[in-house]
Amino acid sequence: MNAKKRNQGKAALAALMIVMVAVLGTLGFLVLQLLGKLQVSPGDIPSNHYNLDDEPEDPAYFETLYDITDATNLKNFLFQWWYNGGDDMIRYSRDVVNVLLVGVDNNDGIAGAGRSDSMMLVSVNKRTRRLTLLSFLRDSYCYFDINGEPYYHRLNSAFFYGGPQGLMQAISRLYKIRVDKYVTVDFESFPPLIDALGGVTVEVTEQEARYINRTAPSQNRGFPSGPAVRLTGKQALIYSRIRKLDSDLNRTNRQQKVIESILHSVRGANVVRLYNALDVTLPYVQTNYTRSELLGLIPQAAGWLGFDLANMSSPEYEGPGSTAIGSTINGMSILIVDYPKAAQQVQLALYGESNIDLQDDAHRNAYIEELFAGAAHRRTSTYTPRPTEPGEEEDEEGEGNGDRPGWHWPGWNQGGGDATQAPTAQETIPALETEPAANVFWPF
Repeated sequence: MNAKKRNQGKAALAALMIVMVAVLGTLGFLVLQLLGKLQVSPGDIPSNHYNLDDEPEDPAYFETLYDITDATNLKNFLFQWWYNGGDDMIRYSRDVVNVLLVGVDNNDGIAGAGRSDSMMLVSVNKRTRRLTLLSFLRDSYCYFDINGEPYYHRLNSAFFYGGPQGLMQAISRLYKIRVDKYVTVDFESFPPLIDALGGVTVEVTEQEARYINRTAPSQNRGFPSGPAVRLTGKQALIYSRIRKLDSDLNRTNRQQKVIESILHSVRGANVVRLYNALDVTLPYVQTNYTRSELLGLIPQAAGWLGFDLANMSSPEYEGPGSTAIGSTINGMSILIVDYPKAAQQVQLALYGESNIDLQDDAHRNAYIEELFAGAAHRRTSTYTPRPTEPGEEEDEEGEGNGDRPGWHWPGWNQGGGDATQAPTAQETIPALETEPAANVFWPF
């Protein structure tokens, strides 16, 4: 599967969950037949060891405020935040169910040798009757541990090295929330899913339409604009994958528009349409829900469709509450995340309360605070788009050539060592030390 099939995004994943919930709540005896098409797996860490390609991605998604040349302090912060409080720090409520939806680029939807380009948490709060779609930005630089092997990498690489369970653990530790289940889906099922529901209706701005008409293949020209445009599955895929026009955050907003339209379509669809939508999608789905557990959701599923829907992304890259700043390491674009602040925001959104006190020294880091204080003064804009060159074409589904199959950061730790020890030095980066420097702030 080539790179263009990886970026079909969070809309496909959320759409699948919404449709599944609707079918489970409205169908009776046909549910068992549908569930028989699911691939049930615990999502263990892949047995094979895969290597990411060396080729870097385009670093120009967002404005770069810092270039990290000495990463000792940053790595110390990430390492300590991962272990801060251990499992006792993980927030949990019996009223909240958190399901991680992951996009994979395999033909059969089975988790394996791919990075999770799309990561979305569907959080259902039964007490507040609220359904939250929480998208995690893939460029978030973090520490994660896979079977005792430490990694410093972007968040979407946790799936590559650890499969669904590895990514579930990474998100749980970074955001201090319990992730209950996972669902992976192959993005190839997205257009048939939309078409089975009769399409989606979204607002398409003139700027977005012009961009698609300029960059999409000739058979996709004439893309409409307006406040309520009805899109086919193919068109919805192109629309939700626009990236180089503005930013990854804007792309997330477009995907959320598609999701909300799908929800409206599901609420008004008849049983035949709902059944057909799942019938074409479930063969490409893998989950650690057992079939009996899914059957147990039937009494609740119909009610969930009536819950208030909220959308959010983490970390936030714009506005006064920003929890991330753009950076580069060896020319690779990353987001440096203020994880205590980001985790507190996520906990408050999902649970209505948080066990993270930002005034507590245990949840503060002098290096991160100084970095973000400097960014506040230096930031002149939130995004610097890469201009499309005249005549530049995107692939048949609207994604430009800036996305490449995969990469790793030369000279950065890809594993090895004791996960309970402090971060080690990297030979290709000058001025790093094997032990924390005297001025490193250790708040934990």
